[in-house]
Amino acid sequence: MEKIKRNILVIGYWLLVIGFLFYTRFVGYSWGLPYPMHPDERNMAVAVQGLTCNLLNFEFRIENFKKCFNPHFFAYGQLPLYLAYFLIWAYRGFLNFGKIFISFTEATIALRFISAFSSIFSAVIVIKILKIITKEKEKIWWWFVVIFSPFFIQFSHFGTTESLLMLFYLFLIYFSLLLHDKKIQIDKFILFSGLVCGLSLATKVSSVIYLLLPFFSIFLIKNKNLYQKIFFIGYLSVESLLFFLIFSPHNFISWPEFIGALRYESAVALGKISVFYTKQFDYSLPIIFQLIKVIPAALGMMGFVGLIGLIRLIGKRERKIIFLVLAFFLYFLPNALIYAKWTRFLAPIFPLILIFGIFTLEEFKGNNFIKMLIIIFSILPGFAYLSIYQNPDIRFQASDWIFKNIPQNSYILSETANVIDIPVINPKFEAQNPKRIFNKNYQVISFNFYDLDQSEILQKDLKKHLIYADYILVPSRRIFANYTCLWPEKRIEFFDRLSYQKSRCESLRRTFPKLNQYYQRLFSEELGFKKVTEFSSYPKIVIFGKKLLEFPDEQAEETWTVFDHPVIRVYKKIKR
Repeated sequence: MEKIKRNILVIGYWLLVIGFLFYTRFVGYSWGLPYPMHPDERNMAVAVQGLTCNLLNFEFRIENFKKCFNPHFFAYGQLPLYLAYFLIWAYRGFLNFGKIFISFTEATIALRFISAFSSIFSAVIVIKILKIITKEKEKIWWWFVVIFSPFFIQFSHFGTTESLLMLFYLFLIYFSLLLHDKKIQIDKFILFSGLVCGLSLATKVSSVIYLLLPFFSIFLIKNKNLYQKIFFIGYLSVESLLFFLIFSPHNFISWPEFIGALRYESAVALGKISVFYTKQFDYSLPIIFQLIKVIPAALGMMGFVGLIGLIRLIGKRERKIIFLVLAFFLYFLPNALIYAKWTRFLAPIFPLILIFGIFTLEEFKGNNFIKMLIIIFSILPGFAYLSIYQNPDIRFQASDWIFKNIPQNSYILSETANVIDIPVINPKFEAQNPKRIFNKNYQVISFNFYDLDQSEILQKDLKKHLIYADYILVPSRRIFANYTCLWPEKRIEFFDRLSYQKSRCESLRRTFPKLNQYYQRLFSEELGFKKVTEFSSYPKIVIFGKKLLEFPDEQAEETWTVFDHPVIRVYKKIKR
């Protein structure tokens, strides 16, 4: 009888874990579709749509190799694109390989499917690593902290490369820990590590830094001499290159395109080329910016606990702990010190911060009640983050309000360079409301505010638009938060200011005086417009229709919010 009860508990335990794991990764997986809400996801989906190859009449000529399954997109490697294509082809019944028509929605869902499953496997590897370093059996609270980590949830809903890259980095750490414990032979370690490094390179070439993890592990082997270790490293490097070539062949076949894209992306990341979507990094302080604007949003309280754990572990001499700390700094420092400080640049080490935090709580010898509170508050942000995907996209919600409340033929001034221009029609809502009139002949002006101070023509155009405009839309924080120090509402700016140089606000006012004046007058109502409504989809916990807790995160690093939950503000002309 006791054995039956134990088996029932075990089954219940795994049903709970697996159920939450799959739900958090797949809930609302079609969010925002059919619109391209995430620019990287859009570019990858379009590349998947363009994959073709006429295999029936294929001739072995270099021109044909250049055309066959060429994505014509080299910001990332071909592995995720080919995986998405294979999934769609398999779903279609393995027919017409190389010639199938793929819709944007199909391509996006396939890419998100890859991200979601990568996130699931990453959660499993995190638990395995924790079992190795703690030398204890897994605990249910480990699973809950991992499952409800905000970064895992968000990246699993983006059809981009972050989830794959996290998984590959975790695999290399896991293999290295097994090698340290002598639970894997050196030949298998080299085979598996070479495969993972090759797949990483085939996903994103900047992951070449991943190779340093197995290199370091090989050098720590005690029973091998220097020449043997150099041979192993050389063998692993060649193997990685081979798998890179197999799974991302057009990086070599279409070498000029690949090198051109690599140079451009590198120049943007290093700040050598100025583009509108990196403006938030002007005057930003390395490391401090990530500590204030990236890690708290991505990990919630566990980010704070994990960093404390990291500091504690730096002094430890246990080989496996030293390796984990090294794996963190090996990836963190190069990416923290460059100009572009996007959240995704730190994605591979977020699970490590999680591991440090859980390990620290596992060693916590204080009051169990305090420990339980820390665990609960570590889970809440991720639990709240699900609300973004459990509800219609915030741009659909704002558009519905616009269609209901803004009269026909209204003149609406908006901002360019957001992922889409609103209002947009939610296809699901349109199908459920066939009698609603969505085409109201709005004249929506997607205005280029970015070049306002450099162009007298734009300055004249803006004056004209303000005369005719009935409403002004501020569809996200992309302009006012990056070109001014102004916010529509009074906010606590202490931490925001800490992440930038003190001269930032003065420099922005001096460089963009017209733009600063426009937003200052808009927010203060001096422009003749008053804010009538605001739409936000902050992570929140709602029970029985009542909001219990909310996590406003608009001031986090921009890409954390603007793709899946931007804040949208609507201003109406004041009648005088």
